[in-house]
Amino acid sequence: MNLIAVGVNHNTAPIELREKISLTDSMARSLLTELIDSKLASEALVLSTCNRTELYVVPAMPEVTANYLKDYLIAHKGVRKEVTRDHFFNYFACGAARHFYNVACAIDSLILGEVQIIGQVKTAYNRAVEMKTVGPILNKMCHTGFGLANRVRSKTKLTAGAVSVSYAAVELTQKIYSDVSTKNILLVGAGDTAKLAAKNLLDKRVRDFYITNRTYEKAELLAQELGTGKILPLEEMTERLHEFDIVVTAVGGNDHIIKKEHVAAAMQKRHRDPILILDLGLPRNVAPEVGQVNNVFLKDIDDLKMIIDSNLEKRRAEIPKVKHFIQKELIEYARWYFSLEVKPTIVDLQEKFFEIKALELARIKNKVSAEEYERMEQLSDRIIKKLLHFPITTLKQQTADTTDPVSFIRNIFDLKEQEEEFPGLTFPINLKEQNNN
Repeated sequence: MNLIAVGVNHNTAPIELREKISLTDSMARSLLTELIDSKLASEALVLSTCNRTELYVVPAMPEVTANYLKDYLIAHKGVRKEVTRDHFFNYFACGAARHFYNVACAIDSLILGEVQIIGQVKTAYNRAVEMKTVGPILNKMCHTGFGLANRVRSKTKLTAGAVSVSYAAVELTQKIYSDVSTKNILLVGAGDTAKLAAKNLLDKRVRDFYITNRTYEKAELLAQELGTGKILPLEEMTERLHEFDIVVTAVGGNDHIIKKEHVAAAMQKRHRDPILILDLGLPRNVAPEVGQVNNVFLKDIDDLKMIIDSNLEKRRAEIPKVKHFIQKELIEYARWYFSLEVKPTIVDLQEKFFEIKALELARIKNKVSAEEYERMEQLSDRIIKKLLHFPITTLKQQTADTTDPVSFIRNIFDLKEQEEEFPGLTFPINLKEQNNN
């Protein structure tokens, strides 16, 4: 199989080097154009995300090796001093296809089972299709990968459960409140963690919440970006804390922004109605003593990490099932590829048989009537098709070279196994040596 994959990912290089070799969309397009126009590759695909830059190539000439492609990508980015061949992986033939399937199914991801990767893979494929740099080999590989990713999502639990702090926080709210959308929610903070938590809440049908932050303008900007959210001035937070069923904090700084006395006062106004406080800050935003107040459920990053670790363990348990799916598809892909390689042989075989038929029938053409000749020709065609059916089918399904020619012939013509004429009889004597004596 003439297929090479080279690249840099989180397993082979640190982030500072991955950043140097990463490709923007325009860079990826330029690289694809160069590879095809310079006749280095007959097919090419570039996948570049925050954690990987990978190149899948069907070489068009023998000198296009894995090392050639590594050097080519390094030169294309102009990073010879920083990035070397040692920072790359390389895979060949079925190994390259297997790696692509591992990536598409998210078992090669930094975050096991992440759902974003399949979208990134499809973007890479669509770009290559638009650039006309994919042909039958990469086309088949990609569509098989898309099908595998769908099957993994539907038939396994690889993508189940939260594996990020912000998503774990939302998952925990659902365990405590069956319908989060009916609860009053306060988001304390306007940074990246708070934004992710807000987006995850919106995914759970939460349509409105309050946002408070030390900088009022940042809270307004977050609300505008999310398309929802009322702004609560920070100085009013402690007085209105009792209005909220769920409080999510994610602000910087070393001070506890919510203290025990604030929550105790709020609980009196709530008439002991439970409140869930999720502290995503590091250092913590909420005083640990808050958890001592009755009917207050306080969870911090360590509590959420336990949920994440448990979910990751469950995801890891799904890997053998995913690999089983991949192995089955890899065998089918290899068979399909081999059928492309044997196609010229099949055509030659068919032509040879029909050529012999034509020569033999020509010898008797003038000795029989036109009607008899036509019947003989039709009969010959049917015989040839039946004779060739099993050999052609076997050739298409063959995935490895056959070292035993007798077994190969018996196999392609579907000949029954011969019974041993003298079962159990062996000849330990070298007959050649005996004849020489």
